[in-house]
Amino acid sequence: MLAVTENIGARYKEATGAKIRGLYFEGPYFTEKYKGAQNPAYMKDPRLDEFRAWQKASNGLLNKIALAPEREGVEEFVRTITDEGVTVALGHSDATFDEAKAAVEAGASVWVHAYNGMRGLTHRELGMVGAMYELPHTYAELICDGHHVDPKACDILMKQKGHENIALITDCMTAGGLADGDYMLGEFPVVVAEGTARLKSTGNLAGSILKLKDGLKNVVKWGLANPHQAVMMASLIPAKSVHIDDVCGQIKEGYDADFIVLDKDLELVATYLDGQERFHV
Repeated sequence: MLAVTENIGARYKEATGAKIRGLYFEGPYFTEKYKGAQNPAYMKDPRLDEFRAWQKASNGLLNKIALAPEREGVEEFVRTITDEGVTVALGHSDATFDEAKAAVEAGASVWVHAYNGMRGLTHRELGMVGAMYELPHTYAELICDGHHVDPKACDILMKQKGHENIALITDCMTAGGLADGDYMLGEFPVVVAEGTARLKSTGNLAGSILKLKDGLKNVVKWGLANPHQAVMMASLIPAKSVHIDDVCGQIKEGYDADFIVLDKDLELVATYLDGQERFHV
């Protein structure tokens, strides 16, 4: 991880397409029960010295990390790095409501791909999902591909938290936009077919192949949001959730002119970067 971080930190300004606004580590401070498509051999308790080594290697670009609230030392870790401006997300976790609440009170503010990779809600233990519903001033990431989360569960989440606290994401892996077939996700073989990416060994979902424009379109098609709300959840809210809405996430004087053009059916027409058209259908 250190070598990859160092490479990106040294070269991210060379990007000529979409801008790299930061680095996000989804792991390795997770719990094996909700490992998803990650290797449990790398999962461990958070360490400030390790995080700071990554941060130094990235030239300060590492601005978000996800962890499981029940890991040893989480509260101190969260409190320290959020004070330094890093966003902490919670996920891949079997945490109780109280454990999740303690992490939020320490400074965590985002729920990793809502419902997926987290302890669900029951009438006796509210778990991670209950904490996500209940705790204010937090953002929930949501994958709206129709495979990760049932549209009705998406609706419930939006009613619980409001559109202004939902960040549409893709969780897209490297096969996004490519043909069906066999791929690799880290060390694991993955099969892409019928709109999903799944581990070859278990059939479990392994990220997605969703395009964000299609997730945006889905929430409108499902009747969960109007086009304005959907665009907001796909742009401004994700930017707010990681504190970069002062430079991106909306079309406004002083911001980079990075935006897409959609037609009345929410199909992509064009993409602009720095005010220059870079793609047209």
